[in-house]
Amino acid sequence: MKKAEMTGYMPVRLYTGAGCVMQQAEELRKLGTKPLLVTGRHSAKVSGALDDVLRAVDGPYALFDAIGQNPLLTDCMRAAELAIQTQCDYVIGIGGGSPLDAAKCIAVLTANPGMTQDVLYSLQWPKDPLPIAVVGTTAGTGSEVTKVAVITVPGGRKKSFHHEAIFPRVALGDPRYTCSMSSTSTASTAIDALAHATESFFSRKANELSQNYALRAVTLLMPELKKILQQEELTFDDREILYNASIYGGLAINSTGTCLPHAMGYLLTEQHGLPHGYACAMFLPEFLKINEQEQPELTRKYFTETGCSYGDWLDIVTGLLQEIHVEIPEEEIIREHSRWIGNGSIQKGWGEITPEACDEILRRISQE
Repeated sequence: MKKAEMTGYMPVRLYTGAGCVMQQAEELRKLGTKPLLVTGRHSAKVSGALDDVLRAVDGPYALFDAIGQNPLLTDCMRAAELAIQTQCDYVIGIGGGSPLDAAKCIAVLTANPGMTQDVLYSLQWPKDPLPIAVVGTTAGTGSEVTKVAVITVPGGRKKSFHHEAIFPRVALGDPRYTCSMSSTSTASTAIDALAHATESFFSRKANELSQNYALRAVTLLMPELKKILQQEELTFDDREILYNASIYGGLAINSTGTCLPHAMGYLLTEQHGLPHGYACAMFLPEFLKINEQEQPELTRKYFTETGCSYGDWLDIVTGLLQEIHVEIPEEEIIREHSRWIGNGSIQKGWGEITPEACDEILRRISQE
């Protein structure tokens, strides 16, 4: 890593704080005349975010509210058809990472009717996506500020694409919306933000700017994760800290992408139904152990500058995972071996992490 290098790009108009959706209503209306609102079935409504967006838009719209926890490409295609039929000219994603990622994908598909999966993932799009706005209701993914969409393609595999054209034009984050989250969702999304920050910090692609984002995220997150572990009731200030930390994590991975925990965590979500944050966090202790061996100076910096000891970090992370158990049959480990061969995310980490080493990590995870 070039320690003094600062490289980054984030062309998103970001607004956070209580009441920010209504305060920035004009920023939404600048994007077009009729939005397609993309939501899940629950959080956009119960959080109050959907109602606020409707008041802010104050005009015609179409609604697609069937995005699941891991957005399906087939659902994105259905939503794009609705947007085309109803002549929407921009997209607003409302919710956690799934609706926000789906909104990015839908914006591409709507602008390019009939686009196939192969063309979508080739990134050779005939037309630029529709303008995108996002309204976050969870504190974890950081999708508000990234050029990444993670979509589940036919066959059940989670597959991401990255393109500067899918940066949201406007991102709005009111921490009040996160108050309606369950304790399980709060913990899973918060630990996802920790995974983003930790993976980014130890990435070979890290630079001074991305590492500072990552360190700030971890510094904010660890006291809050301890409160979550101890089942303390979170105040609005706690919710705001968690939301801000998720944005810092998003800014970090925007430069670096993710590493081994996300690459291997997808398997646990796809095959074993684990919530995304928990699935990635299962691999964080292994990832940190590798970095302690390969990059001891960098590991010391991680703990020194975040004010958290290795022991406390491990206690908090393993404590949050203590009820999470997964049994991975040997035949599954053998079957999935090929997905670790030449895996770009895994190779962004330090050390030679072979596919065979990944198999062993899965065996240890299964035994815990």
